[in-house]
Formats: sequence, C-alpha cells, structure tokens
Amino acid sequence: MKYNQYAYVETPFEKQVAELKAINFLPDDYSSYSLTALFAKLVQMTIAEAKSDESKKAKMIEFAVSENQTLAEYLQTERETISVQEFYNVALQLLGYHVGYDYDFSDPTAFMKKQALPFVSKIGSIDELISAFYRLLNTRSKNGQLLIDVMAGKGYFTQFWGEGKFIFFNGKALPVFDTNKVIREVVYVETDLDTDRDGQSDLIQVTVFRPAESGKDLKVPALYTASPYFGGIIENVARNHSVDENLTDATVWTNPKYEHTQIVEAPHPAAGEGVSAEEAVHKSSYPLNEYLLARGFASVFAGGIGTRGSDGLRITGAPEETESAKAVVEWLHGDRIAYTDRSKKHEVKAFWCNGNIGMTGRSYLGTLQIAVATTGVAGLKTVVSEAAISSWYDYYREHGLVIAPEACQGEDLDLLAETCQSNLWDAGSYLKIKPKYEEMQKELLEKGDRVTGQYSDYWEARNYRHHTDGIKCSWISVHGLNDWNVKPKNVYKIWQLVKTLPKDHHLFLHQGPHYNMNNLVSIDFTDLMNLWFVHELLEIDNHAPEQWPTVMIQDNLEADYWHEEADWSDELGQEVVYYPTDEGELFKDGNGKAKLSFTDVGGKEFKEAKISESDWEYKFICGDEKWAKPSLRFTTDEFIRPVTLVGRPEVTITVAGSLPKGQISVALVELGDRKRLTPTPKFLMRGGQELGYRFGTDTLQEFVPDKLTHAKLISKSHMNLQNYADMHKPSKIEAGQFVELNFKLQPTYYRMPVGSKLALIIYSTDQGMTKRPLEDETYTIDLAKTELRFYQK
Repeated sequence: MKYNQYAYVETPFEKQVAELKAINFLPDDYSSYSLTALFAKLVQMTIAEAKSDESKKAKMIEFAVSENQTLAEYLQTERETISVQEFYNVALQLLGYHVGYDYDFSDPTAFMKKQALPFVSKIGSIDELISAFYRLLNTRSKNGQLLIDVMAGKGYFTQFWGEGKFIFFNGKALPVFDTNKVIREVVYVETDLDTDRDGQSDLIQVTVFRPAESGKDLKVPALYTASPYFGGIIENVARNHSVDENLTDATVWTNPKYEHTQIVEAPHPAAGEGVSAEEAVHKSSYPLNEYLLARGFASVFAGGIGTRGSDGLRITGAPEETESAKAVVEWLHGDRIAYTDRSKKHEVKAFWCNGNIGMTGRSYLGTLQIAVATTGVAGLKTVVSEAAISSWYDYYREHGLVIAPEACQGEDLDLLAETCQSNLWDAGSYLKIKPKYEEMQKELLEKGDRVTGQYSDYWEARNYRHHTDGIKCSWISVHGLNDWNVKPKNVYKIWQLVKTLPKDHHLFLHQGPHYNMNNLVSIDFTDLMNLWFVHELLEIDNHAPEQWPTVMIQDNLEADYWHEEADWSDELGQEVVYYPTDEGELFKDGNGKAKLSFTDVGGKEFKEAKISESDWEYKFICGDEKWAKPSLRFTTDEFIRPVTLVGRPEVTITVAGSLPKGQISVALVELGDRKRLTPTPKFLMRGGQELGYRFGTDTLQEFVPDKLTHAKLISKSHMNLQNYADMHKPSKIEAGQFVELNFKLQPTYYRMPVGSKLALIIYSTDQGMTKRPLEDETYTIDLAKTELRFYQK
C-alpha cells in the first residue's frame, strides 16, 4: 500500500536548518559535530519517549544498521559517509517498520519505493545528513502520520507548552499547545430569529475549546463545526414513514410555499466585560478539530436552533438554520452579541479569536458550511465541506419522486428535524417547545409533500446552489463516489458553480460511502488540511493552494492511486452513445426495434423475502433470476482496454405504463467476477494515530481488495413519468401513453477494467430508495427511441 504524500513543501536548505533549530532538534553548533556524531545526535532526538540524553543514548542498542551490527556498535567508529542503506535501515525503524516483517536489511529503499516513501540518494556530508533528517521528519510513518507527529504523540513538544506562540514546520502548525489545559467554555449567541414564536430572539448555545494560551497576547483562529447532532439526537426507531404505498397522480401538487418565521433583531455588540460562566460538558466530536486544537486552532461547536441548550425549532434545511449557524461566525468575528449565560446580563466577546474562521464537518455539518458560505458572512475564510447536501431536494427527492437517502427509507424533513430537536430533552424546554414543535412537524410533512414528490417553492428555499454568487471564502469539497446517502449529484452540481468563482478551490473524491477520509493510508489528507488552514486562517505564505492538484480522485481499482485532474465534469472525456438491442445487448450503433415489457410488483416480493435493502441491491445488480425479472437488462461486450466513465451519464427512454402514473429507475453496473475494494475502509491500526500528546487518537484505515464479487453499482437515477415534459411541473398521462423521459444519472468517475462489461438496467421500484407500490404495473420500453450517453476517457 502506497503512503502517498502531497503535503510536503519543498524547502531550501537554509530554511530547513532554521526550522530544525527552532524545534530544538538540530544543535546550534552542529557544524562542529562529526558526521557520525551528528547522526547519533539526530537519531537520539527522534526518540522522543526517552527524556534524558543518557536514556536516548542507551536506546541505540535497540536499533540496527545491518543484519550484523547494531546502531550502538556502528556509532563507535567515525565515518566519512553514511550509506543510504545504513541510514534507511535505521530510518525505517524510526518510522515504525519492523525488520524481517516489513522489510529486509539488504534493500530498505526497495521497500520504500513500494510504499512511496521518499529517500535521498547520498549522505556524504553534514548538510546532506541534515536534509535527509528534515525529509525523514516530514515522511509518513507506518501509522500514517508524519514522523514529527509521531514524536509529538510521545511528548516531544511539551518543551514548548506555555510559550504561547505558533511554531511551523514545513508549512504546517506543530502541536506546541498544552492540551492538558484546554479552556472549555459555553456562551450564548443571540440570533435575529424567533422560531418558537415567543416574541424573544432565539439564543444559541456555543461550545468553545481553545488553547489556554489564547487570549490577550495570542489571538487564534477558530474552526467552527455547525453540528445539529452535537447536543445529542432523539432516537425513535419506529418513526419512519411507510414507503409501501401506491404512487399518486402527481398533478394534485399544489406548489407549497416557504414562509420565513418572524424576526426579532438582536442588539448590537457592546463593550462586553464578562467571561463565560459555564463549562463545556460536551466533547469535541470531530478528530480533525482535535488534531488542530493541539496546534493552536480553537474548536467551536454549535447545534443551532432547536438543539439542546438553545432556543427554537429545527426547520430542516430552511434559511432559519442557515441564519442560526451564520450567527456564530458573526460572533467569532466580533459582529454579533453573545452572553456569559442564559440570563443575558453580561456580554462576552470572542476576544481570543483573530477574526479568521474556517468551517469543518461531514454530512449535515458539511451542509451547513455550504449554507453559511453562500451568505458571504464576514470572517469566514474557508470551508472544508465533506459529504454535504447542496440542495435538500436532491437529498430526499429526485425528478418528481420521493427518494430515500441510503439506509433511511421513509425518512424526510420532519423526521430529521425530530432527530435533532434535542432541546426537548430538557424538561423546561419540553414544556415550552413541544406544542410549537408539533406544529412545525406538521408543516414539514405537509409542505415537504411526500404525496407527489414534486419540486416546489418550499424546496427552492432549501437549494443553496442558487446563492453561490454570495460565496467569498475559499473552498474544499470532499465526497464519496459511493455515497448513496448524500448522493454525488450534490457535490457535482455545486462544484460546477464554485469552480468558476475567483477563490481557491479543491475537490477530493474518495471511494467510500458516507464517510470521512482524514485517516486514509493512500493520502495525507490531515497534513493537507493543516497546510490549508495555516494558509487560510493564519495567513502564512506556505503555498498551500498550489500544493496539490485542483481535483484528486481515488481510483476504484487501486485505492492507493489518486487521479490528478484539473476538473470533474463531462468535459474530461469524450461522449459515446450506446443503444439497447432486441437481444439484450448495448451497441454503439443501431437501435433495437422491439417494444419490450416488464411487470413491476412494487415491494410485495421484497417484503415476503425479508431481506435487507443492501442484500436486495446486490442480488438485483448481479442478475439474480428472482430479482432481475421485473427489469430489462442490456450489456456491452467485454472491454478490451481500460475505460474511465466521467461526469454524468444520461438516458433517453421512451416508455408507457399500464397505469396513468409510474416511476422508472435506471442503473449502470459493472459486471465481472473479481475482488473489488471493500465498501468501507478496513481498520489497519485502530487508535494508532495520536492527535496530540495524550489527547485522543484516530485510526489508520484504507480500502483494500476484498472477497470475490460479481458486480458493482456505478450509478443510478429515478424519474416520475409525469414529469416527462417539465422536471418542475407534473403533467397528466394516460395508461398506455408513451412518453419520452430524458434525465441524468448520478455523476461518477469509474474505471472499467479489461474484461468487464457495462450493463444498463431499466426497472421501476428500487427497494432501497423509491416508494414500493402495492399494485402491479407493466412498463413497455420502445427500444427504437431509447439510448444511453456518457463520457469516457
């Protein structure tokens, strides 16, 4: 497995020396050392767990330079040069690798090449030795972290605790802040909202974790995570709406409107003297924030309106949630008032903040980053938005249909609001909020319109993409190409807009589902984010925006290979068109002539089988006879060379249903027996990454080839027959009436291996995502007017 490294900044020798001296690693009088003596000194400095010179020297016996000689024996003889083999035999041990298990003494650099670990070609002088060590400290260890971070986890940087200053090494912040003395405080930010309609503006509880050194003499940036889950979630296992119901004539749609709740303008900030009167009891919930807290970045969490400790109601995806999350940025920047406690008697300022704020988080947390960024709020310098929703319609609906996020059949706006309405846990809030909460639940259900699934003004208010012209901050998006919860269309569509803005922007696409990527073997994402936040929030010119390609895409065949692209769009490839034939084939020329039919039985057989949605999907894409029956399948010949599908595939289907309503689903599938990557990363070193010194851990992981499988879903999509003329407005149709559907599938970047086949599957009920009708419907496809288009490279 390759430990690819993108965050290493090429550094002139003079700066290497200065940085090594600044961390007390390189002696000031290093030029007076012999080559051998300096080698011994630098190895000893790397052994951070040994705290005295005597103990460091004693540990030399634990290392070896060859199969015949320990390091202690080797250092007894003065040498004019140190061989590359000898140096890296020791270096690999410092990096956590084991002789005889991971590598052989005879050829350490062969192992390093295999792991993509950098090494120098010659060590014949003091300067070359220093450069070799500088590069070694900036090399990823077996646990995935830089060696200097491994040293930090063993206490190397405790010598700097209390000094109250940032220290940078290779463009990145070092963990020089005392994590035993983190300030943990709670404040209450006043919004302009009155979502609970009590005539008073809603207060938002905000939890701050910041270095003890932050304050008057040291201003630090803030990493803000807007997390509706931070105060806990309300779980109701039997709550989801039933999807076992017939489709409805969508023309009963009434285009429900969105109406903003009332405004109660908060007072402007005054000359506040107070300090927080409440200590945080919640814990930080995001490892990247913990990692950067030890490096001087304050970590700020707020659940927002309706969450525990805060006033108001959850209104999933609505502008009120955006304004609630934005208010915290305004307080951090000095533009909004906050109080020491709920009595509102004493104001408290974020006097410790340097005015630069970044946002972090995944899923709902990433979604609120997009929402806040589109407001252009002052102080927000960057977002790192992972697995985020850019339009709530694209989360819960698609092309005029009710569509579930993966593993969330029957969930919707109202039920997500219920999950996050954690202020109901406090009895006082419960008495006040419960009646108004129930009213909001009814509104979310009724106006969200699970009956027709149509787009409306209510959903338009939850589409952040229409406000991207307000973005004034730099941008990083992270998304899984196999995320069927927040489907890839969410990141693809906003990326097409963000990439045109005059702000630095980057995109990472990994092979996971709804997942983080900060601790993968194959990419040094955490180090890249360190570099990025130092540049964006501390305004250090470390060249972070140019350090790695604009778009990084993890390969689906080899997880340790990342495609470096300038963009992610159809334009990466060339358009090809495939036509389904009467014999069930997909060819590049010549439509079929037949009209083929299949009968969809909704969810009846699925319920009887009592299998999971994921089991159904795998059997379905593999062509299991029972589950493949209600579908039409068309397959290409085997690919004779690798082909990569890029961008958004598109289908045109001419179809008639036996009822005056209907839904069509389409899937693109790779067929072929082979060992594919695990659906989620495999834990390789659980708890093996220290985020600071005795300050929490993270786990090294990666996607790896797993068991033999027969097929892999590439992309899919769904459409209401009644939206054939207009995606935003349904039309009447008659039973047996042929309509032409033209719609795009979820975007992808997928490499088809030699010998594989591409399958187009046309079906109706998707047991994991669509409604599961109780009545049968026969669908007839006119092959002469059906085609598949996609882009390939």
